[in-house]
Amino acid sequence: MGIDITGIELTPGNCGIDCLGNGEHKDEYENIIEHCCDECDYLMCCLPEHCESECAKCSTYDCSRSIIQKKH
Repeated sequence: MGIDITGIELTPGNCGIDCLGNGEHKDEYENIIEHCCDECDYLMCCLPEHCESECAKCSTYDCSRSIIQKKH
């Protein structure tokens, strides 16, 4: 996980569905939060061709969905 320069919490994995920076969520004023994908270090984790096959076996320590994190 990370924080975008605008303060948006980025949540990798799950094909980007849960990420507040995916361009599909609204802020407290009902404005659409623009996508932050270009700045995200975990962009690959949100692409359907990658996340559907690789997310379940991720071993990146910083990722909250990582199998390493699930063991702790």
